Amino acid sequence: MRTSRSRLVTSILSVSLTAALVVFLPRAVGATWSEVGALLVQVSPASLVLLTVVWIAGLWAHSFVLAASLPGLTKRRGLTLSLTGSAVANVLPLGGAAGTALNFAMVRRWGFSSGRFGSFLAVTTLLNVVSKLGVIALALGLVPILHSASAFGSASLFLLPVPVAVAAGIGILADERVAVAVGNALDKVIGKLRPTRLREQLPGLRRLVLNVMRTGWRPMTAGMIAYLALQLALLWLCFQVLQVQVGLPVLFTVLAVERLLTMVPITPGSAGVVEVGTTAALVALGTDPAGAAAGLLLFRGFTYLMEIPVGGVLLAVWSWLHRRTSSDPRLEAVAG
Repeated sequence: MRTSRSRLVTSILSVSLTAALVVFLPRAVGATWSEVGALLVQVSPASLVLLTVVWIAGLWAHSFVLAASLPGLTKRRGLTLSLTGSAVANVLPLGGAAGTALNFAMVRRWGFSSGRFGSFLAVTTLLNVVSKLGVIALALGLVPILHSASAFGSASLFLLPVPVAVAAGIGILADERVAVAVGNALDKVIGKLRPTRLREQLPGLRRLVLNVMRTGWRPMTAGMIAYLALQLALLWLCFQVLQVQVGLPVLFTVLAVERLLTMVPITPGSAGVVEVGTTAALVALGTDPAGAAAGLLLFRGFTYLMEIPVGGVLLAVWSWLHRRTSSDPRLEAVAG
């Protein structure tokens, strides 16, 4: 009973915070909803089709990463995993765990073992985190070149731990002794709150990841680079269709900020947090406040909001197909 009540309270607080952040968004950057709305209603159906195509292309590129992370997984099923997991994660507080549980059930239904799913989860989590940190680290390195000191100011200082995290990740993969040392250090820090065995687990995880990446690193790398490039293209197009002029260097930095904020699980899918924080970064870099808010909301409409109904439909179709395969095994080939 207490657990259910706690979950309900958490859900209400999370949804309330998301709504408050989104409603407060224009005022936070010096604009109004009427100004933002006036820009958004100008988006033509043809522009929406173009944005949808780029969004789908990005998801398809990411499916190459997922398929390479679990040998035997088709790209169609990888895309299904991505969208259904995101749909759950985007509507539930701390929904990442629920999305992972759903993906585990789907993968097991497709005949993969628990161990292979554990390897898949480790590899994809690592790749997603490293890709986000990599974009952030690169943007941080380009700040002095692409922006004046007054444009970005001391706000970039909050990114400084990122290169350290990237370097630690590379060191762990390159040398097992580094994995042992990092695991031991984390055990001492986290152990003050709860017991951990990262000194033993991190080297094992390293070996697991390396085994998968030795055979699949090419499609993983190509797919992740293509995915990030298409995310940047989608962000650029969102501002282009609104006729809001934003330079490519600014967009690259803003994409890095958006990637960082998606790692903050305060709300489902970091909704509200991403919108306010990324729009503030755009305004700090010289973008018109109303245009910054409208462009970012349009971008998040695809990368966050659209994943919910599309993933929900895919989940419903998958559930229906697999209920049918339970009674008619001949349909197994088309289920997925």
